[in-house]
Amino acid sequence: MEIHGREIHFRRTVGAQCDIAEYSPDGDVNRFDDLVQSDNYVVSQKAVLFFICTLSKWYEKEQKMNNPDYIERPLTVDECMMLEPETIEALSTEASAAFNGETVTVEAEEPKQKGKNAEGDSE
Repeated sequence: MEIHGREIHFRRTVGAQCDIAEYSPDGDVNRFDDLVQSDNYVVSQKAVLFFICTLSKWYEKEQKMNNPDYIERPLTVDECMMLEPETIEALSTEASAAFNGETVTVEAEEPKQKGKNAEGDSE
């Protein structure tokens, strides 16, 4: 997904899991969802942003390790704060898929034309 002119990717690593565990209640990564599902909007949103940015950070670190000339540009919380809620939801879906080892595929079709110039119409 492209955000602020660059493609954002996510990676689940041990480092990412450790960061998420440290952010979680009692340091328990299995309790991270308690924050995401909190009734407190700020707590919930900041947890989602932390999750997104953490998986972005570890993707970028891996790229740098594989290519020393690579310039790391992980997504930041400040950048995320400027995005629309729908964009955060899409980023969260992609980050969750990466965390769970799933592949997100989005297929787009050409819009169907109507009227005289539509394919198959003869004049």
